[in-house]
Amino acid sequence: MIRRVALVLLVLLAALPATALGLTVNEVAREVRCPTCNTPLDTSSAPVAQDMKRYIAQRIEAGWDKDRIIDGLVDEFGQGVLATPPKSGFDLIAWLVPALAVLVGLAAIPVIARTWARPGAREAPVAEPTPDEARRLEDELRRLG
Repeated sequence: MIRRVALVLLVLLAALPATALGLTVNEVAREVRCPTCNTPLDTSSAPVAQDMKRYIAQRIEAGWDKDRIIDGLVDEFGQGVLATPPKSGFDLIAWLVPALAVLVGLAAIPVIARTWARPGAREAPVAEPTPDEARRLEDELRRLG
């Protein structure tokens, strides 16, 4: 009796991860884009998106994993169907450029702060007016007032 209960519990525990971690169409659809409207597949209602969702559902029923399904979509529609570019080859630039821009910006902060903090950098030297300029200024002020 105890053996049967233990066996049933063992079978249930073995089946639990499979049912809890079952792949859904939306899980795969979040990682690809509709080739027609270039929106995430899980939110697109274009006819091509509906066909792609059916394709995903059929592959899930056939037991395919997410990576294999996405690879099949890439084979059919090209790399542009991926929601994020791959982290290899030329597409690696899409991942590196933003990181490099952030690093350059962070490195520039101390340089800019030192430039702004220099006491002579804020105040321009004031030149005294020549006697001729002073006389002209006085004449203009009298005429206006």
